[in-house]
Amino acid sequence: MRLLNIEFKKIVGNKSFKVFSLLFLVFLPLLVILVPAMAGDTINGIDFYPFIPNNYETTWYAVSVISSWFCFFLLSFVLIYHITNEYNYRTVRQNIIDGYTRNEFIKGKIYLMLAITVIATLYVFVVGLIAGAYFSTFDPEDAGQLQNFFNTGEEIDPIVGFGSLLDGVENVGRFFVQVLANFGFAFLVAFLAKRGILAVLIYYAAYIAEIILGIQLKNNNAELIYDYLPLNVISQTLPFPNFRMLLAGLTSPDTFNWLASGIALAYTLLFIGLARRLFMKRDIS
Repeated sequence: MRLLNIEFKKIVGNKSFKVFSLLFLVFLPLLVILVPAMAGDTINGIDFYPFIPNNYETTWYAVSVISSWFCFFLLSFVLIYHITNEYNYRTVRQNIIDGYTRNEFIKGKIYLMLAITVIATLYVFVVGLIAGAYFSTFDPEDAGQLQNFFNTGEEIDPIVGFGSLLDGVENVGRFFVQVLANFGFAFLVAFLAKRGILAVLIYYAAYIAEIILGIQLKNNNAELIYDYLPLNVISQTLPFPNFRMLLAGLTSPDTFNWLASGIALAYTLLFIGLARRLFMKRDIS
């Protein structure tokens, strides 16, 4: 707890942390709840509310997916800059001089990463509860008619009620795994680059590079290799829904790849292990 308290004292004074955390706290419920409700329209006489889930399962899924993107673009940025600022302001060396061991320094950062992930997950759970309570007041028959309007040829089950409150709550667990894995990669990149702008560029460019690599692998019948590349595995932990169905307010998830969640956790440990080894072996300046 001592190490975590010290890390929180460091990060709360960071303007980027305050701004991006506020954006996450404020805009997540706005985007998840208010925007869909205000975007009502009519198609062929059917009340149309884009991006609105039709049951609790899809509510948890939609909230978790949207939240994961907030974390990817906002909180990962904060974590990277928190670590790289230690190098920029030479507080790494100062901490060691003041009595920190290298092991304590890296542990503090790991504890902070875990704490941010847990707090974000709890917040997503609360937002999911509120969203489910709100969306359950909408008439599911409208969603069923829209489902036929956007029919892709697949067999459609009738929509009856909003289901049980905890249907699909495991999506919040998938959110935790995906965000932790993304943070783990950001953690490694930050210690590798040691400079904020460079680390951010590497972090986001790596995802683009892997997508390009994946296209090449698929074109050369090597899709199996792409399936196990780290960033692709992480993205498959909580995949983005079919946009056509999402637009109809029907974010029914496909069958989830639980193996991807396990592999993503293994990659997270690998990222943290590599970052720790790098920090322990390299000059701290």
